[in-house]
Amino acid sequence: MSKIIRRTMLLLFLVILAVGYFQWNMYGQKVELREEALLYFKEEDYSKTIKYLQQALDKRSVFGNKIDHDMRCYMAESYYQLEQYDKAEKIYDQLLKDSEKEKKYYLLKGRCYQAEEEYGKAVQILETGYDKTGDSEFIKQISDIYLEQEEYEKAIAYVDKGIKAGGDSKKELMYQKVIIYEKSQDYQAAYDAVKEYCELFPNDDDAEKEMVFLSTRI
Repeated sequence: MSKIIRRTMLLLFLVILAVGYFQWNMYGQKVELREEALLYFKEEDYSKTIKYLQQALDKRSVFGNKIDHDMRCYMAESYYQLEQYDKAEKIYDQLLKDSEKEKKYYLLKGRCYQAEEEYGKAVQILETGYDKTGDSEFIKQISDIYLEQEEYEKAIAYVDKGIKAGGDSKKELMYQKVIIYEKSQDYQAAYDAVKEYCELFPNDDDAEKEMVFLSTRI
């Protein structure tokens, strides 16, 4: 091996070593800034949380992808707590580009829209979450929005959709149906719904009490 080749390889090794050291040093600074930010987060000082998280994210390191993702989650929540919902929404958009089947980001973005009273947008993002994941929790959330707005027919329609789809949320959705009918003062429908619920899920004391109560209203 010629001296030129040996020197080139040595130089390349030193460059890699220097870059690696620099990247690791940046990662160390990033971790320290993140820890500082989380202390402020626990103290509910969200402005300082954002400040330190941004400084940490500005430290570029190939070792930091995992904690960068984590810090963006904390930053979005901090913006939410400060009622800067548009900034939180933009971060959730970025997170969803990286993880389009992560249901919590759809739910959290929907929460932002609800806080802004943008209920149509909230329903839209929750529907997208359901389409992407098939998780019936989205159906329950949409039903809750319509229930809150006293749009009972739409609330029932989504509950029926979730019940038909089945899954782990079927029990919860069936009881949601009882609540919606009761709030709409359709006591006969509420009684029929709770009776069906009790037949499928016996030994639920609260549901049994609800059925007795509704029997007095029809």
